[in-house]
Amino acid sequence: MKKILLFGLLITFGLTMMAQYKPAPISKSLQNQAAPVAASIDNQVVASQPGNSVANTKSVLDDIIGASRYDMQSNGAIQNNRIYLWPDGGVSATWTMGMADPGYADRGTGYNYKSGSVWPAAPTVRLESMKCGWPSVHPWMGGGEMIIAHNSTVNMVMNSRPVKGTGAWTQTLTTPAPAGVFGLVWPRTITNGNNHQNIHVIVVTTPVANGGTLYQGLDGALIYYRSLDGGATWDKPGIILPGLTSADYLGFTGDSYTWAQPKGDTLAFVYGDDWSDTFLMQSFDNGNTWTKTMIVQNFYKMEPSGNVTPNFPSCDGTSAAAIDKNGVVHVAFGRMRSKGDADGRKYYPYTDGLVYWNSTMPAIDTTILTDIDSLDAHKMLIGYVAANPTGDTIIAFPKYFTSLSAFPQIVIDAYNNIYFLWSGLTVGNPSLDPYNYRHIWARPWFHDKAEWSEMVDLNEGVFYMFQEYAYPACAPTLKNDKILLITQTSAQPGSNIKDTTIPIHDVSIEYREVPVTDLIPVSVDNTAAVRKNNVTQNFPNPVKGLTSFKVTLEKTSNVTIEILNIMGQIVMNMEKGMVSSGVQTFTIDGSALTSGIYFYTVKINGESFTHKMIIE
Repeated sequence: MKKILLFGLLITFGLTMMAQYKPAPISKSLQNQAAPVAASIDNQVVASQPGNSVANTKSVLDDIIGASRYDMQSNGAIQNNRIYLWPDGGVSATWTMGMADPGYADRGTGYNYKSGSVWPAAPTVRLESMKCGWPSVHPWMGGGEMIIAHNSTVNMVMNSRPVKGTGAWTQTLTTPAPAGVFGLVWPRTITNGNNHQNIHVIVVTTPVANGGTLYQGLDGALIYYRSLDGGATWDKPGIILPGLTSADYLGFTGDSYTWAQPKGDTLAFVYGDDWSDTFLMQSFDNGNTWTKTMIVQNFYKMEPSGNVTPNFPSCDGTSAAAIDKNGVVHVAFGRMRSKGDADGRKYYPYTDGLVYWNSTMPAIDTTILTDIDSLDAHKMLIGYVAANPTGDTIIAFPKYFTSLSAFPQIVIDAYNNIYFLWSGLTVGNPSLDPYNYRHIWARPWFHDKAEWSEMVDLNEGVFYMFQEYAYPACAPTLKNDKILLITQTSAQPGSNIKDTTIPIHDVSIEYREVPVTDLIPVSVDNTAAVRKNNVTQNFPNPVKGLTSFKVTLEKTSNVTIEILNIMGQIVMNMEKGMVSSGVQTFTIDGSALTSGIYFYTVKINGESFTHKMIIE
């Protein structure tokens, strides 16, 4: 009904151009509202609201690859490799799926695989033979694939098969818990090695609030497992890494950690939550030794619940990490403010801001985290709730117990361009619902720029209205300059598992391919200056040493330069990556070529320009 009433209004919004955004104003009274911190959730058995019949409509532009009524994919950071792009173009995707509400005895891994242009029908049953959750998919033992999920009472469950995308799965109960530990929950997994025979897992021992016990003095110990033979044996069987002991922390919470994609034997993961430090752990020898680097120090991390503290800045429990071509680790995390009261720990739901840090930077001074203006001044603000031209404000939102800009993902392409994506509260939704929706936002940082480009709302317009987009997961590599993205979507904002005031409802897992050119906003003020692409003749020509030519780009574009000999053979190839709009000058060293006739071809987003060049 509401879609028909507002269709004319949506058409207007759908035709607006992407423009520069400013942060939406949030009143001080709202910013200072505190709420109790939620414990990490594994099983949600009883919901305070009954199931509803909200129809989950499919957006016109994206593919629905799965469905669920269990509607939480993570307590915090998203599992790396929930979606994976294979070298041959195949795509595997996973999610936590459960249909039998409210107890979800059928909960387990939802899995789908696409080998061509069309996804198969969504699965209706889990992969495992027992209740599981929190899966991710990984290359394994050559051409195979492997999924590790948790079953909080029998530790972790691995499903594997020797050929990805086809064949029967073999289920194995793996990574046994240390003696005295009730179970292992909320795993994060990566694989590496020539045949991806090395498996690395970080996981939390079951905390007391989830039915577990203390382990080595930690209420939820973060432990590390390693297998060098595909999971047959574990030579690092659940060890506590240096700097993560009970002398350093009271314990760790579920899903507050995430791996970066490995680079050879270099491994890295990030941890951060409301009541802990935010830090980077790195290994440069495939997990034999580890180094801890502080990102944000939490001065109240050893304060037990019930102790009174001032409010302080922290990480909201959602983060992402990626290693670039130069070995630099890039990190994004949600900004949070927290405090301790006599009646327990609190967080501030109206806190906003997605924070940037990398491994060449010092630890973040907590005064920088006091507000998003300070972050912006220090070039550390990636994303925020964006104001719109009509001045709409935040109405209300369901609790995810995170920042208003949260659940980041980072993808780095072959040219060292960095793409940040996240789920952010979005104002101005023309809706009769009592809540604002979350959209997926993105912001690129091109290698030739000193800072980020503008933010882009990937769910702007008529085709994405009346849908909530949460828990984004990206493949670690691009496919033909496209980012592969899956999200949990629904016509009902919020997660019943996280916020039981929200009715149980249907959700979909939606797949989308996002061209990187879609992440380049076009400001309305700049449209008059748009020019067509062009490439000039090189000068000097003939060439004895260096020669140059100019390339005019109507917008930031992917540029490749090829030099061919008279036989049509490519003798030189230069991948320039994403190059800023305007007139750019490129230089060729002719001394690297033998005398003769050559042709240089400049490719701009698929468009080619060729000129003849003579080398003396």
